Amino acid sequence: MNKKTSKKSVPLQERNSPSKKGIWIPLLVIIITILCCYSPSFSDEKEFTNWDDPGYVTNQSLIQSFDSEKVDSLFNTSTQVMLNYHPLTMLTLAYNYSKAELDISPYMQWNLVLHILNALLVFFFIYFLSKKNLFIAFFTAIWFGIHPMHVESVAWISERKDVLYTFFFLLSLLSYQYYITAKKVWILFFVFILFIASCLSKAMAVPLPIILLLLDYYNDRKFNFRSIIEKVPFFLVALFIGVLAWKIQGQGAIAKEGVFTIVQQVMFASYGFMMYWVKLFVPVDLSAFYPYPALGPENELPVIFYMAPLLVSVLVLAPAIILWRKKSPLLKPVVFGMGFFLIMVALVLQFISVGSAIMADRYTYIPYIGAFFLILSALAHLKVHLKYKVISYTVLGIFTCFLAKQCYDRVPIWTNSETLWSDVISKYPFVIDQQGNKVKIIKNGVEVAYKNRGNYYREHNQMKLAFNDYNTLVMARVKEPLIYSNMANMYALEAKFDKAMEMYGLAIERNNSNYETYLNRGITYSKMGNRKASIADFRKASQLLPNNIQIMSNLASELLNNNQFEETIKQSEALIKLSPSGYEGYFYRGTALINQKKYPEGIKELLKSVAINPTYSFTNYNLSVAYSLINDRAKALFYAEKAKTQGYPVTDNFLTSLKQ
Repeated sequence: MNKKTSKKSVPLQERNSPSKKGIWIPLLVIIITILCCYSPSFSDEKEFTNWDDPGYVTNQSLIQSFDSEKVDSLFNTSTQVMLNYHPLTMLTLAYNYSKAELDISPYMQWNLVLHILNALLVFFFIYFLSKKNLFIAFFTAIWFGIHPMHVESVAWISERKDVLYTFFFLLSLLSYQYYITAKKVWILFFVFILFIASCLSKAMAVPLPIILLLLDYYNDRKFNFRSIIEKVPFFLVALFIGVLAWKIQGQGAIAKEGVFTIVQQVMFASYGFMMYWVKLFVPVDLSAFYPYPALGPENELPVIFYMAPLLVSVLVLAPAIILWRKKSPLLKPVVFGMGFFLIMVALVLQFISVGSAIMADRYTYIPYIGAFFLILSALAHLKVHLKYKVISYTVLGIFTCFLAKQCYDRVPIWTNSETLWSDVISKYPFVIDQQGNKVKIIKNGVEVAYKNRGNYYREHNQMKLAFNDYNTLVMARVKEPLIYSNMANMYALEAKFDKAMEMYGLAIERNNSNYETYLNRGITYSKMGNRKASIADFRKASQLLPNNIQIMSNLASELLNNNQFEETIKQSEALIKLSPSGYEGYFYRGTALINQKKYPEGIKELLKSVAINPTYSFTNYNLSVAYSLINDRAKALFYAEKAKTQGYPVTDNFLTSLKQ
């Protein structure tokens, strides 16, 4: 009887805990396994991608100096980066830039070190939560460390915010778990500070106060006045950060009302919730981008979306109800695990559409901790019965090896923009049938993947490949105007002006307020010799983006070439006022004055221009011509020879005439 009673009444987590030396071996296994799985991230071919990395690092002026003024500006609540407020994240990127500029290795090292630290924190958090159950803690931590759904959060430099906020989030949870045990109020202060640090790394940390309540439940802590009042500061901070994030996201990330119905949004959220569980067990066909489903002829969704709310309800409620009715000791781990997952994933379930993807791998980074804990607690309960022991370890070993292989294979996808977007396109390609002039879209692909891969090819001078990606989007008649503008620019470079103008027209038809389209079309009109149309486009571009030096310079140049000298002078004066240290305004005004036969005034302006930029051959040549017109041959010859050495095609006849 005693043996039977012992087996039935003593749950696994209450058995003798391993020695301290025994803990270090699993920790070492976790570290080594993660390093092996992520070793491809240190390839010599590793680059920043063209997806958010320019906004966070490569083109971000906020991180390019590490002085007190820039640090202060990062913490200003009016400062947002990529529609997010996360000053601590940007501070770490600024530190990386101060040490390595755009060498990607230190950025990647930081991400991976933080990820490893997070895995270790997961181990200790679950270890103490499960009353020192090494089995649950080890597998939760190693699955967290090598699950392929987490690769996006680690290998993508822009997701520094994910690994950083999780670091502080887990430290806060671990501290709170210790506070419940030690019952020392001063510990709560550190829990709060760590929570603030997590919020300042990413706004996704705001559900932490609810998780603290969940920890109270799991640890059988009474819900009284003290347990509620101590969390008031946490909820106030969460409210402040949440409102701030909502305002910032509302500037562009949140979809406009009416794009989807409320019922559809519930279906999308349910589908995402369900698929995160599917991907937990079967992490295949992962993608950096999961598009919304295409609606049918009557705006209907695929059948799975209609089934999703019911399936999710069963998944969430059925286990808890069954275990509650049976009074099973598994009830508490199941409620905690599912509650943890649900609370942490709820903000990204697309009840309100944020962005253009229905789900994302990175959204599982913290939520999967709860899911792993639930699964492993159930397995630990089964493992008490010896007949399941061999099967349990065999299945767990195979599954862990599977995760490691999938993780190792997933990491190289994030090597550069080409590998990243090619992978997305392989999962979600456009399928287009073209018969003569008739084009039929059989299957929609991911627009951003073709656009960004095309941009990558264009930047690497692989024009044919860039053209193919852009042309796919043109055939699909996507709404993005810059696609047509990019195609127009490529046609213009090949002097295919008719096709270029057609593409510019399609771009403007989709967005008539983009200055770049008018600027580029103006440049193309200039190449065609259509001065009037070119000037009109430059003026339109200037209206859309006032006080832009590039636009103003192009307009001044075209006015000059069209012999509109008074207009050139006016434009040049505006340019000089805007940029007194720039040479362009003085050059155009000086050249216009020379053409008006106001030689002394023109020469004076050109001398100002050449003093600022002595290497601009056009200024030196125009000075040569101006001096020749007032018969100062010595100076004319000096500037003519200077212009020639700088590459200007000065004729021998002109040089000879100046030497006579």
